[in-house]
Amino acid sequence: MPKFKDRKRLLPLIVLTLLGMGALLSCRGKSEDTSNAEYAHKDTLRVATIYGPASFFSYRDTLMGYDYDFMEALAAHHDKSVRWVVARSIEEAVDMAVDGDVDLIAAPIPVEEAEQEWSDKIILCGPTKSVDEVLIQPQNEVALVNLPDLKGHTIYVIAGSESEENLRFVDRQIGGGINIVPIDPDSLAIEDMLAEVADGSRGWVATDRETAKINKTYHPELQITLSLSSPQNTRWGVALSHKELGETIDKWCDEGVAVKERADILYKYLDAQKVAPVTGADYDREFKNGYASPYDPLFKAHAEGSRWDWRLLAAQGYTESRFDSTARSFAGASGVMQIMPGTARDFGLKKAEMKSPDRSIETAVKILDRYDQMMAEKVPDPEERTKFALAAYNAGPGHVFDAINLAKKYGYDPTVWDDNVEKAMLMKMKRKYYRDPVVKFGYSRGRETVDYVNRIYKYYDQAVANIHKGDAFETTHT
Repeated sequence: MPKFKDRKRLLPLIVLTLLGMGALLSCRGKSEDTSNAEYAHKDTLRVATIYGPASFFSYRDTLMGYDYDFMEALAAHHDKSVRWVVARSIEEAVDMAVDGDVDLIAAPIPVEEAEQEWSDKIILCGPTKSVDEVLIQPQNEVALVNLPDLKGHTIYVIAGSESEENLRFVDRQIGGGINIVPIDPDSLAIEDMLAEVADGSRGWVATDRETAKINKTYHPELQITLSLSSPQNTRWGVALSHKELGETIDKWCDEGVAVKERADILYKYLDAQKVAPVTGADYDREFKNGYASPYDPLFKAHAEGSRWDWRLLAAQGYTESRFDSTARSFAGASGVMQIMPGTARDFGLKKAEMKSPDRSIETAVKILDRYDQMMAEKVPDPEERTKFALAAYNAGPGHVFDAINLAKKYGYDPTVWDDNVEKAMLMKMKRKYYRDPVVKFGYSRGRETVDYVNRIYKYYDQAVANIHKGDAFETTHT
């Protein structure tokens, strides 16, 4: 498989995409001639998609997702690059394809809905993905295997979702007896519900298998048990006038290399553990020995001349990797400070240096400095802004700016993190809010970002209480 061609980083790409989308939408009815013969000569394919928790999203300034990765692999195979256009819904993406504003749709289009609603507009093509509804139980419970066994049990479900509709159908099929508890999606995200199942504070939950599998990669304690529905298929699509492009995509999807590529991509997002087990040293959290990390001199040296407390940097290093210089995340972030490959390139950190604690910490300080500068106008108080910069390090600044905009719109203080912008960050896990007009960067796993900032400060507060700012452990592991 050739290397991906022209895989652009998030910030410049999204700006281009949003500007391009405005231009495309204003030109409806004036679409350019894009006959099938033209594709062989095109260097760039215009691809519509929608934000989603696994198919297309941004993480630490980098576009990711299985639809994103697979489309980029397909384009690279045909020596093309991709211009991504983010639609607000599948319906809008279909309109873009029909009007000639994009060449294809790389997003999960429900097959049944497409056959009923859009058979005169698009042809389905590309990878088929099947998703059913499932029951989630705590890991220590006996797994249910028969639908009638659901009688007498309480099952939580997102109100108004397909999961609720399907569960009520199951209830009727077995003659009733399931205590179905709908949860307002604006008050609690499905990610939070499943986290509560994992920690034992909530009982059973019904959701789709994809959501369940994604969340199990963060919470291994979840048990995906009984299937509650027949599978529903999704595919990509092209306009009727681009039938040959669809056939080309189908042909490539059937090739052995593409089959393996897609299997690896699906594993990356739906099965690979996102929270690695702690493999680094078990450091004394009471700091009785007078040091915060094995790299105290490095944290102190690189904090000098900046506004960052070296103990805060050490707390961030612990949260990122447990001070494991060999750590690597599912997304490709590496080293003590878990720096993404694209970010490393932007800051002059070479691939061979990513496992160097010295260079990793040095680069992390530069990244924090940049995010601090980016947030300065929005968050004038330096101490308060520290939390915003850390949140940007975890999620990417675009998501933090989205949260600031949501906070402003929904009555929170956009200059304060605790109980204000952090609440807006959690809102970005909910479809209503990540599709809000003030949001430009779509879905974000806000719970991860909020927990990230909290974990850093918990460690930092302990370090401050036990270690003088001028002290530093004298032995450095490299």
